[in-house]
Amino acid sequence: MSLESRIEAGGRRVLRSPLWTGLVVTLFFVVPTLLIPAVPLWVSAVTFVTIGPPTVVAFYLLYGIYGWLFGSEEKPTTEATEDITDDIETSVDRLKYRYAHGEIDESTFEQRLDQLIETDELRRQLTQREQVETEQQLRNG
Repeated sequence: MSLESRIEAGGRRVLRSPLWTGLVVTLFFVVPTLLIPAVPLWVSAVTFVTIGPPTVVAFYLLYGIYGWLFGSEEKPTTEATEDITDDIETSVDRLKYRYAHGEIDESTFEQRLDQLIETDELRRQLTQREQVETEQQLRNG
């Protein structure tokens, strides 16, 4: 994976984090106090300090509960991927998932997809050849 795609994937991960979500929601409550001329600046600071931490904690809890109820997005380790069969459909699905989540860039995706298609064609040819050889052995045997 290129450095650019790693940075992009990391940025997406950070932007989806509960911390950023909590801070944005907190700023949503604080910004109006900054824009109203009659409200002193210290009120905005106090509002940010008092609303911010509970909001961030609440979003961490909500994300945790959501992950517990509906499953979390865990990245498969290399050991886990070795145990998975090399079925072409699951390999393509994993490749699509990695591309959609920014783990690989477009050129890497296309290159690996071409490799999977070639591998699938070779597998079919080998399977056909084995079937022909088995039939020949049955006829001769």
